[in-house]
Amino acid sequence: MTYTYIKKSPFGFDETLDELRISFSEIGFWVVSNVAISEKIKAKVDGNFPKYTTLGFCKPELAYEYLSEDINLWIFMPCSISVYEKWWEIFISAGLPEIVIDRVINNDKISKHSKEISEIMKKVIDSI
Repeated sequence: MTYTYIKKSPFGFDETLDELRISFSEIGFWVVSNVAISEKIKAKVDGNFPKYTTLGFCKPELAYEYLSEDINLWIFMPCSISVYEKWWEIFISAGLPEIVIDRVINNDKISKHSKEISEIMKKVIDSI
């Protein structure tokens, strides 16, 4: 099983980012980070790098549940969604908490939350 969920976007790069922001905000998530990875790399490395931006999303209620179980889970937060250009197409990629966290932490309550968050992320990405 792969640790990411990837889908080709029907939109351009900026439109995909906008759609993700809107879709996540409609279900109570807020953007806590927005990093233009490609710009950071281009600034440090002499070379061309395709468009690549990572958005970090958080839902306070879910964050509270996670962190109430284990304060150190913050290292896996927020939910990261990447939008990147490859072969002249735009892709959306999300790290799935149910795979990544469950491989590291053996806790049924955390696993339940991880599965729930993974399903939410897939559903939002599929709606784009």
